[in-house]
Order: sequence, then structure tokens, then C-alpha cells
Amino acid sequence: MKTRPLLLAFLLLCLLLQAPAGSHAGGSSPRPAGVDLARLQATEPVYLPRIAHRAPLGARPQLRVVAFLPDGQAAGDTDELIVVQNVGTIPTYLSGWKLSDGEGVVQFPGHWLEPGNRYTCARTAAGYRQEWGRTPDCEYAQDTDPDVPNARGRAPNLANSGDEIYLLDSGGTVRDAVLYGESQAETADWQGAPLQYYDRSTGFAREGQLFYRLFDPISGMPLADSDTAADWAQGLDDPARGRRAAYPGWDMYEFSQPAYVSWVTPHTATLFVAPDNILAGVIDLLAAAQESIYLEIYELEHPDVVQVLAQRAAAGVKVQILLEGGPTGGITDLERWAAQQVVGAGGDVRFMVNDIPGAHDRYPYQHAKFAIIDGRTLWVSTENATYAGMPILSSAGTAAGHRGYAVIVQDPILVARAQEIFARDADPARNDIFPWTADHPTYGAPPAGYSPPDYTPGLAYGVRYPVPVAIADASAAYLFTSPESSLTPGPLLALLGRADAGDTILVEQLFEHAYWGRGDSDPLSDPNPRLEALIAAARRGARVRLLLDSYYDDPFQARNNVATLNYVTQVAAREGLDLEARRANPAGQGIHAKLHLVSLGQERWVVVGSMNGGEVSNKLNREMALALETGQGYEALAQVFWWDWSRGVPAGAVATRPAP
Repeated sequence: MKTRPLLLAFLLLCLLLQAPAGSHAGGSSPRPAGVDLARLQATEPVYLPRIAHRAPLGARPQLRVVAFLPDGQAAGDTDELIVVQNVGTIPTYLSGWKLSDGEGVVQFPGHWLEPGNRYTCARTAAGYRQEWGRTPDCEYAQDTDPDVPNARGRAPNLANSGDEIYLLDSGGTVRDAVLYGESQAETADWQGAPLQYYDRSTGFAREGQLFYRLFDPISGMPLADSDTAADWAQGLDDPARGRRAAYPGWDMYEFSQPAYVSWVTPHTATLFVAPDNILAGVIDLLAAAQESIYLEIYELEHPDVVQVLAQRAAAGVKVQILLEGGPTGGITDLERWAAQQVVGAGGDVRFMVNDIPGAHDRYPYQHAKFAIIDGRTLWVSTENATYAGMPILSSAGTAAGHRGYAVIVQDPILVARAQEIFARDADPARNDIFPWTADHPTYGAPPAGYSPPDYTPGLAYGVRYPVPVAIADASAAYLFTSPESSLTPGPLLALLGRADAGDTILVEQLFEHAYWGRGDSDPLSDPNPRLEALIAAARRGARVRLLLDSYYDDPFQARNNVATLNYVTQVAAREGLDLEARRANPAGQGIHAKLHLVSLGQERWVVVGSMNGGEVSNKLNREMALALETGQGYEALAQVFWWDWSRGVPAGAVATRPAP
């Protein structure tokens, strides 16, 4: 009991000691290059916290560098950043901990970091806010925001070509290190070659590329630390989880886990088939809106859809639309007209852009196709609001359009996730969001006097499915997105990975590349995880059928659908697999679908969304898909698939025009 007075005196001293007040700019003098990391503690003061946190006996603070951005998008790389995470079990007071690139050294401001939480320190708060649309936890190079605490010392300057990042504890011990790019440094805290920018696909720009550690989507904690490049997203070891990057403005942690719902009693939903019944279904859905319509879609060019959107806006319904600002072929006068009609009626139309001053679009393409109606109903589709995706039927019941699909479901969990995605994507605080502006040459009005062109219904396809599929047996659903959860973690690869002998997988896609990476690569060097999952399922004994488009397929592209058919057919023949692939054009203007039908024992799953079978679609674009467990839906769409399959041709055969 004699130790109690000493203990009380020590606690009292901790409560009385205070960090010095002063400017966020920091007062440490510049340090020469080549600073001795082992001696940092001797030259930087450490201040005890004012608040005592109780910790388990023997527990040690554990922080780790979990993300960094060396080559920023803002001028002067002022959005450069480093993120640390508390990977331990106790709160950690950051004052005394330091970041260094081996030259500059800064000490974190005082802040309690709870277990699992992350702390972002940017070169400047202003540069970070410009690119991310939010405020960092601290800034370390310049005081650009008096409300953001400053790290003190000589600021690190992460070289774009390569450098080192060291995290030191309050005792001066290096607790984590990362080497990247052309770094030649040697440290016991990093093993093997430095981490490299991911550049095996041209879609991944070096500028703005955020390095981040692979993490568990449930806990948010980093995976096992091997002190090698394999721990990071840019690592090449895992084609599904790794071989990727993130970019400013992404919400990868928040949306890394798909939204999941399991219904105790059978749930209803509606499935639509294009071109047969999708247009009528969309118009009925939008026309029923009484409070709000939030529509995020790649292209909006269908006058009938535009008309109902404008009518609802004029009736006082809140109509907000987000479009891709740079679709393939550019924005047409028809889409400018569409935006003009909606805005003129009181709606709000925004574009995700990269061609206005200061803008860097978060995704190569905003390619998702979804809508939230009255905060209760979710629509997810493979099709855009265009004549090709939603053709008008002739009086004789014919059409020429895409084969595609859509689904409508009502569930608060799924709707809430979609609503949050839309709110983040369309946030006007982001520098890549630009509103329709009448006098803007790209995102403004069409030429004076413009009116939509006349439309003549096609004759190539006789409608077979005039009525949408009403299902009443749905038992579970996942809502997942690119770039956060389309691969791993994500329900699609998980479902395919469960397929075994006696199971069936039916796939209908616009395209499915034989390999990812560079155009001159191959399936061994840069496998497509989606395609390889289908092949692996066939190896386990599942029946697998892959139907790809022949209408848009480019014979001059190395990764066209013919190449995929050849690859799949060769693997199936060599290994004796129940695996077949064909190309088809069942409805007159190609297969635009992104559909997986998966039969696993007694389970039946329908997966519908906007993800194509390319690397950019799954790792970089904004995409959305819904996986729905439903036997009724599976059986209905399987009938469509098998009819389309019967019109397809295998590798080496010549496609013919489908009969009406």
C-alpha cells in the first residue's frame, strides 16, 4: 500500500501537464537531409495527454501506415497524404508519434486515436479538400485551415518517382515502414522489392493513385502484415483482391462491404427484359413517383423517359439526375435536350466531368444505372435510357434493341445504401460535379430549335416476353458496387466459388475479356478473375454456359469476344469440362446484358447490374449490381437465356441475323 501516494502523484502530474498552446503552423526548425531516424526522439519533445485512458495491463500502442498518396492531383501535390490506423486494442495518443520520408520529419498533433480508427494527415487541408470534398484530420506542410491541427516539424515531401515512409513511436523506434517506386533504401521494416504503382492496365493513371493496404471489409482492419508489397492493393499476388489502386474522392472503406438483407418471409420483386418490357416498366415506375426520383445513369437520351421525368418535376416531385460527362462518343444534342427539359421543369441534372478547370473525375466512367423512387423503391438495370436500351415497340410487336435486364425491389437497407451512393457521387462539393448550365458548350443547351429525331421501331426481333416477371419468393439480396466490392469482397465471385458438381452457371454479357492487364498480355500473366472463376467452377464439375455479344464485338481488338470464346473452348476441350461459350445477337442490336444466373444446390440466384467483364469496369468505374436469391426469377430468366443461347454460335462459326 506504500506505492499508492506515488501512483496518485503521477496521475495528478499527467493531468496537470499540458501541450503548449500556439499556432497550427508549428515551430520546429528545418532538419537537414538524411536525418537519423534512431535519434528522432532525442530531438523532438513529447507531451503527455491531458486525459487519462485506461488500457489493459501490458497492452502496447500499435499504429500502422495504411494509405498514402505521393503523386497528387492538386497543383503542387498539395493533396499528398498519409493515413495511419490504430491496429491495436487500446486508444493511442498521437502526440510524440512521427512521420518521416528519411529527410523531413513531422510530429502528429495531440489526438486520441481509438482502436480501428484512421487518421489522415495531408500536405495541406486546402489541397485535400479540393480533391476529396472533405477535411483531413491534420496538415503537415502549410497552415491552410486554422481549424485543422498541424503536424510540427520539417514536412516530408514524398517523391512521385519513389521514396520511403517511416512511422516512429514516441520513443523514436520505427514501428512501420513502406518503400515504393524507385526507392533504394534498406530497412529491417520492409522486405523485398519496393511497392510499385499499379500500371498493368492503361486505365490506372499514376497521378492521383492512392496506395492502400488490403483490409478486412467487416472489421476495416488491415490484413496480416508481411512488410512486403503483397500487403498492398497494388501488389500483384492476388488478381481479385489486389492489382488495383484507389483515387481521390473514393469511399472505399465505407462501401467495401456489400449491403445485405435476408427476408424472414418471402419478398417480392419485379424483373424486366429488354427490349420486350423494360420501357413500359421504367415509365410506369417513374410516373408513380410522388416525392422524389434520384437517377444515376450513364446516358439519358430517350424522349419518352425524359418526358415523364419532366412531368414529375413539374408536379413538384424532387428529380435529381447524375449523368456521365464523357460517355463514349461524347454528349449528344439529344442528351443536352433531355437535360434541358428536366431542368426547365424544375429538376436538377448534374454531370460527372473531368474537363472543367480544377476537375478530376473520380471514375473513368460513371457507368451505373439505378434509381431510387420516393425513398422506398430501388431500380437497378443493365440498360441506359436510350432507344437501343429501351426501344419503342412497333404495333406488330417487333423491336430492334439490346438484350438486357432490370430489377425493381423495395427494402430499406438496399434503398439506404443506393441513396448513400447517389448522395456521395452527386455531391456538389466534389470538384468533378458540374450542373447543367444553359450556355455551356458541352453541358448546356442543344442548338436553338433542336428537337429529338424521329424514331421508327425495328423489325429484327419479335417480342417474346411482353409482361415483366413478378416474383414472390425472394429470400436474400446483396447490393454491391464498383470499384469497392465488385470482386473481392463481393457476392458474385463468392457465388461462383461455391459452384460444384451438379450446379449450373448461366452468363449473358456484352463482353468478358479473356485476360486483364495490358492489351498484349495473356490469361496466365493477367487473369480475369471473373472468367477464371467460371472455369474453376467447371473444373469442380459445374455446368457453365457463357453467352457474349456478336453485334458490337470488334474483330480488330485483341481482347474481343472471339478471343474469349477461343480461350474458353480450348480450356474446355483440353480438360474435358462442361463449359461452352457462344456469341449472339438475339434482339437485333446486340447483347448489352450483365447477367449471371447461378444455381447452387437448392439455391437460385439472379445477378443483374452494370458491370461488364473488363478490368476498368470492376476496379475503376462507378457500377452497381443486385444479387437476388429467387427461384422464380432464376427460372424465368433462364428461359430467356436458353432462347438466346439457341441463337448463338460457338467459336469459329459465323453468326446469322436473328429471325423476328
